[in-house]
Amino acid sequence: MKINLTNYTSRIVIIGFILLAGYAVLMLKLWIEQIQQGPQHREKISRQSIRRIREPSPRGRILTSDLRILADNAPAYDAFFYLEEMRQPNRNKTINHILNTAAYLAKEIKRPAITKEELVRHLNVRPGLPLPVFKDLTREEMSVLHEISAGIKGVGIVPRTTRVYPEGSTAAHIIGFTRPEDPVNAEDRDEYSYYIPDLVGKRGVEKTFDIFDVVGNPGVRGMRGIPGYSLVQVDHRGYVYKTMDESIKPMDGNNIVLTINWKAQKIADSVMRGYKGAFVLMDAGTGAVIAMASAPTFDLRNFSPKIYQEYYSNINKDPAKPMLNRATSGVYTPGSILKPLVAMAILNSGVSPNKQVECNGETRIGNSTIKCASWQSGGHGPLTLTGAIEKSCNDYFIENGCSAGLDAISEVLESAGLGKSTGFCLPDKKGQMPTSEYKEHATGYKWNKYDTALLSIGQGIILITPLQAAVYCSAIANGGTVYRPYILKEIRDPFGNLLQLTQPEVKGHLNTIPENLNFIRQGMHLSVNSPHGSGKNAKNEAIDLYGKTGTAEVGPSYNRHKNTWFIGFGTHNDKTYAVAILVENGDSGGRSCAPLAARFFTEWLSGKPAETQIDTSEDTSDEVLPDFDENSPPANTQNNTEDTDA
Repeated sequence: MKINLTNYTSRIVIIGFILLAGYAVLMLKLWIEQIQQGPQHREKISRQSIRRIREPSPRGRILTSDLRILADNAPAYDAFFYLEEMRQPNRNKTINHILNTAAYLAKEIKRPAITKEELVRHLNVRPGLPLPVFKDLTREEMSVLHEISAGIKGVGIVPRTTRVYPEGSTAAHIIGFTRPEDPVNAEDRDEYSYYIPDLVGKRGVEKTFDIFDVVGNPGVRGMRGIPGYSLVQVDHRGYVYKTMDESIKPMDGNNIVLTINWKAQKIADSVMRGYKGAFVLMDAGTGAVIAMASAPTFDLRNFSPKIYQEYYSNINKDPAKPMLNRATSGVYTPGSILKPLVAMAILNSGVSPNKQVECNGETRIGNSTIKCASWQSGGHGPLTLTGAIEKSCNDYFIENGCSAGLDAISEVLESAGLGKSTGFCLPDKKGQMPTSEYKEHATGYKWNKYDTALLSIGQGIILITPLQAAVYCSAIANGGTVYRPYILKEIRDPFGNLLQLTQPEVKGHLNTIPENLNFIRQGMHLSVNSPHGSGKNAKNEAIDLYGKTGTAEVGPSYNRHKNTWFIGFGTHNDKTYAVAILVENGDSGGRSCAPLAARFFTEWLSGKPAETQIDTSEDTSDEVLPDFDENSPPANTQNNTEDTDA
């Protein structure tokens, strides 16, 4: 057969041309994909395979003024499964292998194992992160896991930073506690593929000085630092196979140094143990809080590294309200500790400090009788201002207080900071100022002379906090200056550099003159140092105290009880200190609170154990509240102790 070479060659050429054209199209396509569109593809692949993991920063410390650590960071240890190392041929086998491994380890350390639901949720939501299996391991548990997991691939023990409170219940209401941040509410959550949350402050100083610029100084951070991040590369199923170098380490938070003196705080907590009440000690010349205790208290070691639910439930149900900071958020009828301020109003109204009032043990107003502490002995007899403060005479203050009137007393109370926030950095109550408008709104009755009489002895429509009492006692001590109380001494960065130093801030001045203030101080000195003074049980060898006791009867007539007070001040080594002590359900200010002041200053300033001896040679109760006139019911017969520091 004869072959037509011309046709055969033509076919070869055509086939060759088709092949070349195909290769040309393929090359063109490869050029477009790899050269022209290569950068876009590489960026897209990078976005799919690189994960940005947020790493929280360690919190700053909380320290006392003498550098005792109250809140610190410590390592905690968790057991993790690295899922990329535990993968099996298919998903079901992987899940079964992980669950079997977890069950085996859980049995050995006597802990519950993770559930299948928890594992599947983790695989679906964040397979690129290790799976937490056991948190907060003890040393014994770590030893067991190290021993038995040596041959198990993908098991690791990872350290992390947790919050610790080495002093337990001491200063617990001041310090507060932290909890992990809710990542759902975090503003920067969407910047990260995986969001590991910070510890955030929930109460006390932990909350107040938690975040950026919290102290009003732009650029100065609180205890929460700046988070870092790490970049990891994952495969198409989301498992990590490479950690990249482009990571940023987190920056530690700043350290908070408080004005609290460790020894004073420890003793304050000790003297209040077993009571319901509060203790506040201030530097009268600056407003710095040296010690602040609220009783009963709670143990911060049960709040970190986790909240122990049974403990938390028990203290929340406790009718004594141990979570309440009574020093700042408990409001109480002041009783006779208000008399130094009423004395200022009396002197402002033109009454001479040398004017005598005859005390026969009771004062009648309309159909009501208000008794004095001396009613059983027939009265104190003739008293001037200083003697009336010394013996806490109701007759004197009722007669002259009613003469001065509500407006004159209210002006002094307002100048002392009552009825408004002290400006303290922790949540505080305003209390209740005595006003005719409030009484009419609350009871439907108009203000009358009986209300003024009650106010003159610190009863009726008047509520204050122990912190407010310490603030105005400080003003009496320092010559009349009302300072804003503060507890932040300074902020320092992690390297010890000073970032901010708190300066004393004047909020106002007592509505009085130095001459009148001297008479009031004389009476307060006699109250402690005279054998007949209502505060004589506060006398001690460590410091020369000026003071005033108070006993306020509160509650309805069928269930009355006494809240008792002592306020006082004294100078030691050129420092003047003011103290306010409250004991709920006490006997009297002279018997319940004054001895606590003596014990505190003796132990703090002399370093000697105090031998408390209560002088009961005469009745030192400060007032006896009668039944209320049916036409003038009191607006406040029960102190308010609602816990608002949430």
